[in-house]
Amino acid sequence: MTLSPVWSTRLFAIAGALLAAVLGSQIADGAYFWAGLCAGGLAALVLQRIQSQPLGTLLMGGLLVGYIVGNRGFAQLSLLSVFPLLPAEFVLLVASVILVVQCARRRELPLRYDALNLTLFVWMLIGTVRLLFDIRAHGFAALRDYAMVYYGAFFFLAQHAARDAASARFLHRCVLAACGLLLVVHPLAAQFPEFFLGSLTLRGIPVIFYKDDLAGNFMAMGSLLFFLRYEKSRHLAWLAGSLALVGLMFATNSRSSMVGLAVGAGLLMLAGRWRFVAALGAGVIVAAVGILLVAQVRNQSWKQTPLYSVYERTVSIADPLGQRTYQDEETLSKGDNNVFRMVWWRAAVEETIEGNLWFGLGFGHDLAFRFIREYYPDNTEEFTARSPHNVLITIFARMGLVGSVAFLALLVACAGRTLWVLRHAAPLTDAGAFWCAAWVLLICACFGVVLEGPMGAVVFWTMLGLASATSAAEREQRNEENAASADAGPAAVDAPPATA
Repeated sequence: MTLSPVWSTRLFAIAGALLAAVLGSQIADGAYFWAGLCAGGLAALVLQRIQSQPLGTLLMGGLLVGYIVGNRGFAQLSLLSVFPLLPAEFVLLVASVILVVQCARRRELPLRYDALNLTLFVWMLIGTVRLLFDIRAHGFAALRDYAMVYYGAFFFLAQHAARDAASARFLHRCVLAACGLLLVVHPLAAQFPEFFLGSLTLRGIPVIFYKDDLAGNFMAMGSLLFFLRYEKSRHLAWLAGSLALVGLMFATNSRSSMVGLAVGAGLLMLAGRWRFVAALGAGVIVAAVGILLVAQVRNQSWKQTPLYSVYERTVSIADPLGQRTYQDEETLSKGDNNVFRMVWWRAAVEETIEGNLWFGLGFGHDLAFRFIREYYPDNTEEFTARSPHNVLITIFARMGLVGSVAFLALLVACAGRTLWVLRHAAPLTDAGAFWCAAWVLLICACFGVVLEGPMGAVVFWTMLGLASATSAAEREQRNEENAASADAGPAAVDAPPATA
């Protein structure tokens, strides 16, 4: 029996009224889970109606914007008040279910049979096996440290989404838009901290709260992506945005971002593309001359200008033992900061070699305990950091030599794919941009906590997945073009001459 339109409308109205009453009472009691779930579901339906991107791609795009713009604040938001269902975990759960269902329908696996996919899968498998032994001893702490491994699933999600060229472009635009918003939001957050930390909150948690090192990493990545966009479109706005992001990156006092940007520029030079380096050099010279002229007018020494801070920051990169003396207020602690890292790295490596060289100390193990005894022997305050500011050291300490070898194999596969793209992409395509952006974040991860947390890890693995998918598509297209030209060659030779 089919209901008439009138009764259908009445039933829906009754159901909506009951749902509104239930949700209203829950909101009044401070319970927002079901209300948020319903609102999110309705928003997803509306988005599905007004645009053509799949739900998983939309969620990933929103996650990229959230982590780049919201940073540490967005990462701490939880959909549940009684259980920490964080944005990365929520999207990973929903998008993974969608991916599994789609792969089951197509009767295919969510990974490709190439070196990059297989080495990543093996590394994640090693980490998962290691977790099975650690979770009994360390419980939730082990699962929290294991997040460094399961965030790698975003690689497969992004790679699957980028099979559709429109989805790849959408995710690319999300990253570009988020980096563009950094130019506005980051200075505002520094200028009006009371508003961002006290008013723009959800359940008392700031929606936007910057970890400056990581914000600088995103700015370095965004600068490179903006410039490559400028090379394709020739719109000066992209060039201006690229240089503005570099300037803002220097303001964050992040040295890892400087190293990451230098590596990204070096990769472009390997591809024979010197314009990015030339633009950076010209921009730095113009900015330096402007700063020195203003200092001259004000009768200031150049040591009192931001230029001297940048100089000391750059010099401190080549001072791993902290032997130099720094004078600028922003760089006074750079030498101690270098010693901090070196002592922690050495302590973590020595403890792993002594404890379990092959399989590591495991997830949940306190990697800071031995370091604190050496570096802070009289410290009475709680030390909350869990990672020694180097993803390679973290992987060695958690997963031992076996996990490190698997991850290094992954890096070798990434390097091979990157070099192939840089050699064959002329002009540089989106795949080349994705590879360079991923390498920027990876280099930054060797000097800070980037891949151990969701803010950096989600962006990195997503960029790597986009790079893998788009470069594979470009290679297939190139092979097809070569095959077509090879087939057309003999035909052209054997063809009879044209007659008048």
